[in-house]
Amino acid sequence: MAHEKFDVTGMTCASCQAHVDRAVRRIDGVSEVAVNLLSGSMAVDYDESRVTPDQITAAVDRAGYGASLVETAA
Repeated sequence: MAHEKFDVTGMTCASCQAHVDRAVRRIDGVSEVAVNLLSGSMAVDYDESRVTPDQITAAVDRAGYGASLVETAA
């Protein structure tokens, strides 16, 4: 299992937050999603053998919002 954090743009209300959450939960291989409206972020737990970060950001984009993977310093 992988755990990644994403920046999410375009959310203005709780409905937006729920829409992003639903879009990502529908992806086969995603086990947990936590979207935070106030910080404009999202944490996702997923099976990296079935899902890529690009697929997650694409799902958010299709839902009408923006998402980008937060790069962590090694």
